[in-house]
Amino acid sequence: MTHYVCTGGCGGVSETPGTCQAETCPLHEHDLKECNCEDGKHDLPSEEETKEE
Repeated sequence: MTHYVCTGGCGGVSETPGTCQAETCPLHEHDLKECNCEDGKHDLPSEEETKEE
């Protein structure tokens, strides 16, 4: 099912397109990314992968 996620680290997810509403997020008011994942990981790197970079 298509959903929309914030890639700014806040973990925001929406069923409708829009912008991030988390005021503390670095991507606040930026467009959410369309995602079609079924595993809930939203094709984003895991925390471990992020730490390795």
